[in-house]
Amino acid sequence: MKLTLILLTLMLLATFASATTVDFNSYTPLDTWMSPIVSGGLTFTGSGMAVWTHSPNDNGTPALINFFANDVTITLTGGGAFTLNSVDMTLSWYDNNLSGVITVNGNPITLIQGLQTYNLNLSNVTSVVVSPITGFGYWLMDNVDYNNTNTTTPEPGTLALLGSGMLAGGGVLRRKLML
Repeated sequence: MKLTLILLTLMLLATFASATTVDFNSYTPLDTWMSPIVSGGLTFTGSGMAVWTHSPNDNGTPALINFFANDVTITLTGGGAFTLNSVDMTLSWYDNNLSGVITVNGNPITLIQGLQTYNLNLSNVTSVVVSPITGFGYWLMDNVDYNNTNTTTPEPGTLALLGSGMLAGGGVLRRKLML
């Protein structure tokens, strides 16, 4: 009976999705303007972007840099739905302004000098478009936190049926062992 409960608990815990963070730290080639950029399960598409290694406004690690006039589209590599939880963003060192406005799927965000975390919580999207509105120069993106919602997880009814079947099987086994 204890073994059945342990197995059921492990199965339930395995169904919870965990977040993935794309930090570009292992991306190559660095400092090369290109598109698409594929890293950590996400694909970043646009023009005028690179994974850059030397920006005074970032956290000292490689980050995606993009020219302010161009859009960046983020998709799940291979397609499907995902939830974009948060992203760290800043204006780059080339921007003379103290702030600039972008939109993320139409929602305006004011970027400032210095890396900031923006909680987006965009659920079950197949793409996210980051578009500049105001500003000049470049903006940086790092630590893109997302959940792959494209995975199949059992419905609660399926888990309940599986659990009751396991409990019934454990009860039958217990009776046989007691006889």
